[in-house]
Amino acid sequence: MTLLMSIRMFLHRGIFYVEIDGKRPSLKTRIESEVKREYAKVRKNYLAGKLAHLTGQCQTTFKEYKKEFLEWAEANQPRSTFRANRLALNKLSDHISESTTLDRISIKHLDLMVTACRKGKKVLSIASINNYIRHARASFKKAVEWKYIDRNPFAGAEELPGGSKDPAFLSGKQVSTFITSIKDLDLRRIVVAYLATGRRRSELLRLTKSDINLESGRYRVTLKGGKQKWFPINSMFRAILISCMKQEGEKIFPKYTHPDTISRYVKKALINAGFGHLRLHDLRHTFASLKAREGRTLKEIQELLGHEDIKATMIYTHLTEDYLAEIAEVNFGPVDLGD
Repeated sequence: MTLLMSIRMFLHRGIFYVEIDGKRPSLKTRIESEVKREYAKVRKNYLAGKLAHLTGQCQTTFKEYKKEFLEWAEANQPRSTFRANRLALNKLSDHISESTTLDRISIKHLDLMVTACRKGKKVLSIASINNYIRHARASFKKAVEWKYIDRNPFAGAEELPGGSKDPAFLSGKQVSTFITSIKDLDLRRIVVAYLATGRRRSELLRLTKSDINLESGRYRVTLKGGKQKWFPINSMFRAILISCMKQEGEKIFPKYTHPDTISRYVKKALINAGFGHLRLHDLRHTFASLKAREGRTLKEIQELLGHEDIKATMIYTHLTEDYLAEIAEVNFGPVDLGD
């Protein structure tokens, strides 16, 4: 099958343009070498049917995008994030035809998925359904970044009410009890590192010596979605890093090569210490709760945790409010205010 093509490049008032199916976007450069490179890229993408942002038409199907996105996600996202995105897209597959182009997908498809989850043979919890909503929304965000579609069809999707729970965490005294109970030195180091930084499971496991700059007091973390950010090294984390940097190899925590492995070790340690209701991720909640009790604002906690959206940090709102209630108290001693 021959693909009919209407694409050419032309110069107008010193600026190069490309005419594609009657539309004339600028190549935004006057440099000839850049013009040739950009035109070659546009022509290649046009032939692949991927210029939705120029033509207003999308030829990429849900099946094609799902395959391409999951290949990217598996290579670039934490394994837990990849798996959650894959599950969400698989759920959507029950309600979106494989041949449906991305520009014809709407929030109705997500609503159909939610309805099926609530009324199907196996009714899912609100928390599970909300997890599907979040990851479906996140998965289609990349389609916008890749210029397949102009907007995320699930951008305005709201989660079901009643699915969120207050985060579980250790108190300051419990933190001390937990750390003391861990006899294995390697495990104790990484547990303290999680508690001292509030990092996600994979963020610490991926740390290498090249990510650490003790002189400037910063360390580099690869966050969700592959974005990298530098964070300050506090005194507790510095002590851990100094001891770990003496080890051979590039990894800071070489003993734990897989996220599920460290989760099992930490869970076992929590059970042994009498905190079996908690999990590794609750160490991150513990860090955030301790910061809230110190009087740190939600914005400050957001920055330390690396949350892209402050909505994710809002689960700690009641902790900051409790702190404000405490510091709002005043004591003037006995005061006669009459009857």
